[in-house]
Amino acid sequence: MHSILVYHTISSPAEPLPGDIDISPEKFDRQLRWLSSWHRVVTLDETLGSDSRARGVAITFDDGFRDNLTVALPLLEKFRLPITLFVAAGLVGQDNYLSADELREIARHPLVTIGAHGLWHRHFTRLSNDEARLELRESRSLLKNITGRKIDLMAWPYGECDAGLERLSEECGYRAAWSVWKGTNSTYSRWRVPLGRRDNMARFIAKVSGAYLPTKFLEQKLARIRSGDKTLECADLSVL
Repeated sequence: MHSILVYHTISSPAEPLPGDIDISPEKFDRQLRWLSSWHRVVTLDETLGSDSRARGVAITFDDGFRDNLTVALPLLEKFRLPITLFVAAGLVGQDNYLSADELREIARHPLVTIGAHGLWHRHFTRLSNDEARLELRESRSLLKNITGRKIDLMAWPYGECDAGLERLSEECGYRAAWSVWKGTNSTYSRWRVPLGRRDNMARFIAKVSGAYLPTKFLEQKLARIRSGDKTLECADLSVL
């Protein structure tokens, strides 16, 4: 399987952001240097191919923080590494997030692909079907209008989705969607590996290599196996 990494903000706040999603520029630089030396870093599109032997690492960012342009992009240029930036469309122009002009600027960069991340970064599993459909459609439309780019990839806010939402995202015109170790790891809930403030280099390398999974995740999968759950996919079993 490919390793799909997910970042949020490349910054050094005095206090950790909720979820410890911040990573300092210095730590990010070290991670990119290691990736460029030891792995084949590919576009997210390339991970959708059917050749399982062509394993690579893809880099994604969620939310659309301004520092993705001002801090992360110069470091990515340094190592010539591509990213997909999943933008919460309703947050464009708010404090600490990309403005419409900044989003247009980063969308033109050859290393960057823009995807959707919902409209208001809400928990999709708590929305009605109509609310979820509105978020999925309006985020695509708004991002396309701002960037002039085709928007057909998305990431679920908080990594949360279920089978109904996966079907709905396909109905709303998305080609693929990504979660964070939730859903079925099929086309509309592909797994990603979250990275944050607490990830030192040893833990980062373990996550990239596929040697790290959260204990709670493993316990849930093992419990399902012991109970004889027949709904486990082959992809579920391959990580145990």
